[in-house]
Amino acid sequence: MTEVTYNQFRGLHKGTPQKKVSKLWKKYKDGKYKLPAVEEPTIEEVPEEPTVEEVVEKPVKKTPKKPKKAKKSEPTQMEKCNEYERYRRELDRFSFKYNEEETKKVLKRMNEYAKDTIPEGYTCEPTDSWKIWFGPSEKSLLINTTRRVAFKVDRGWWQKHYQTTIYVDRELLKSNDLMDKIAKQYSILKRYVPRTPVVGLECKLPQGVKDIQMRGGHAGDR
Repeated sequence: MTEVTYNQFRGLHKGTPQKKVSKLWKKYKDGKYKLPAVEEPTIEEVPEEPTVEEVVEKPVKKTPKKPKKAKKSEPTQMEKCNEYERYRRELDRFSFKYNEEETKKVLKRMNEYAKDTIPEGYTCEPTDSWKIWFGPSEKSLLINTTRRVAFKVDRGWWQKHYQTTIYVDRELLKSNDLMDKIAKQYSILKRYVPRTPVVGLECKLPQGVKDIQMRGGHAGDR
């Protein structure tokens, strides 16, 4: 019988314990053991299996990928406007808590929110026409009728900055329904800004008697 491989040798000793097969294989290699007188199996009959001498490759450990951090979604216009108003009220009420450097940081942040939320291409001139709608509560609506842009304001803000101005049409409403309807119409056209305008930049109405006189008017004119 021709020399056989270890797999074939093992196939000829089916049912024999592994330790004994290993000892017999060693004797066979030393020429001290004869194979059983049985028909020699072919390679097809004995499936190839790795021998003990073969080096078993260790599986490569894959480094688990770190989960990607979810990108923070961009704040909506409403969220930015709310932040703008929060900073504005904070400075109005508690300006004494901020030193000069901190105040500059807050104003810079407000300016960024203002730029992000104003309709594209909006500019304001001192000669623009304005109209303000007052509701039964603090809620009010200020409209630049020349540029067709509406701003959400409140009575407190208006009284602080433009109470004495004469270059504006005023309307007093018994309910907020009409004001809400108008705000919605401007919102559909993407011309509604749910925050107060930046004084002197987005709204250039004369603020005091001196400003009114510079435009040729007199305090108390209607």
